[in-house]
Amino acid sequence: MDQIVKLDKLLVRWLERLLIVLFVFFLVLVCLLVVLRYVFATSINGGNEMVTIAFLFTSAIGGAVGISRHEHTAITFFIDKLPTMGKMWIYVAGLALVAVVNAFMVYYSISWIQAAGRFPWQPFGFPQGFVHLAIPLGCGLAILFCFAKIALTLGGREKVDVLWLPED
Repeated sequence: MDQIVKLDKLLVRWLERLLIVLFVFFLVLVCLLVVLRYVFATSINGGNEMVTIAFLFTSAIGGAVGISRHEHTAITFFIDKLPTMGKMWIYVAGLALVAVVNAFMVYYSISWIQAAGRFPWQPFGFPQGFVHLAIPLGCGLAILFCFAKIALTLGGREKVDVLWLPED
């Protein structure tokens, strides 16, 4: 169990760093593009596409990290009324369902990437499959985090008193 906890924390830390880099990149690029467009009447070739790609990867990876950090949206009014064992089994079942949905997303995105991934992404000319990889990457990470949380919960290492981050 300790290895799962360490791996989970290490992976989340590295992914959060990657998310910071991606977010800063597209934030700076968006501000730069706005200034260039409205002040200098020019732009960066492919700037909007790079913002889209960075945002896509940020969203995909961020969704997976949200599972590990218990930060997804959830309505827990009825679940909070259950005894601890009931909460645990509902939480585990919910994580299993999230993993199954993400597994279907990975499965179907692979055939989509095979069909459309070889076409060039304009204006850069690299294969669109690179951009499409955000979906199986994010969904694969979500599956990994779901299984880690299931194992930790069933092993007694995850508390179930607060399942998801409460709203302020």
